[in-house]
Amino acid sequence: MQRFRQDFAAQLPARLQEAQQLLAACRAAPADGDRLRELHRCIHKLAGSAGTFGMRDVSEQAREIEDALDVLSAQEGRDAAAFDRVGVLMEAVSAK
Repeated sequence: MQRFRQDFAAQLPARLQEAQQLLAACRAAPADGDRLRELHRCIHKLAGSAGTFGMRDVSEQAREIEDALDVLSAQEGRDAAAFDRVGVLMEAVSAK
């Protein structure tokens, strides 16, 4: 299990970069529900994988991002600024 955890930890920067790119796409087209769902899926997988491999802090932070994305998905008339909180939360995960 330790090897899998190490592999996941090594992949984490690339996964976070992918999430950042998806966030940028959401900010570029804030009303696009497909982009938002894609970002949500990415973060959901990150949260689950991190939890599986014992990275509780990363998992909990990803779940918080998921919650923020759930709120955004219910909003009509989203603009790019609506994603600011998600950006802040993602920076916190990246800082780990």
